[in-house]
Amino acid sequence: MDLKRLKTFIRVARTLNFSEAARQIHRTQSSVTEQMQSLEADLGVALFDRSNRKLALTAAGACLLGYADRLAGLADEARGAVLAAGGVACRTLDVGGIETIAAAFLPDVVARMAATHPDVSVRVAVAATSALHAGVKDGTLDAAFFFGTRAPDDDLVCREIALEPLVLIAPPGHPLAARASVGHDDIAHERFLVTAQGCAYRGMFETAFRSCPDGPPRIAGESGSVAAIVGLVERGLGCAIVPRMVPSIRDAHLAVVPLHGDAAAVPVSIAYRKRGPSSIGLAALLAALPLASGDATPADARHPDAAPTR
Repeated sequence: MDLKRLKTFIRVARTLNFSEAARQIHRTQSSVTEQMQSLEADLGVALFDRSNRKLALTAAGACLLGYADRLAGLADEARGAVLAAGGVACRTLDVGGIETIAAAFLPDVVARMAATHPDVSVRVAVAATSALHAGVKDGTLDAAFFFGTRAPDDDLVCREIALEPLVLIAPPGHPLAARASVGHDDIAHERFLVTAQGCAYRGMFETAFRSCPDGPPRIAGESGSVAAIVGLVERGLGCAIVPRMVPSIRDAHLAVVPLHGDAAAVPVSIAYRKRGPSSIGLAALLAALPLASGDATPADARHPDAAPTR
């Protein structure tokens, strides 16, 4: 069981799709399939159930996944520790984030880190929150940034590093545009554009209205893209609740009004393996983070109509 095949197995086990796993690790599907067949032959058991249209792990595959996660993490930890002991920084740091954080929050963090460790190359991957957590667990990513919090995990450290204010975005000329801020009662009658169930942004919307006696407001439509939602709002098709750092709201012709009350901000959090930080690069990244009480949105990235919330 060589480490390369185990890391490929982890990716296939997480995605349950050979072609998607191949895409994520920049290999051909035939190469991934061959590695998994070789691993199964080496172990003498089937790791995947291929009898149905949807790939599934066998009991043996599920058992191996836990060990593979730990072995991959231990190998990365050992490499980082050896390099650190020799005074050599890990030259490449793999960091992941959901799209908004990768575009609006990470550049400042990476720039601060580069100022003290210019020899460390940072690769930023963009993915959904679930894929980011899986990438940190299996060692594909050294750290991941996401909105919200995460339940305790035996393998990961997850901590809040900033609070990001939420704003209402509404079409130009909306009656609420002149308000300094709005509460959930003020906007409960509006029609909203949202992302799909399970998305972090959908969770923000549902949390914002969780305590409303009449439940969440009417949903006018869904989109898998926050940028698309901004465009739909700009054209008068509804309102939306988004983090203030969303880049596309800065250039759009919108009414942007801060929220107040419960759930008016969302944590920005980081996850990394509990055994770390073993590399100089990851330690430098953690040192470059803002304080947990800080405002996540850079001053020059705020919409001019959205005043700071405290």
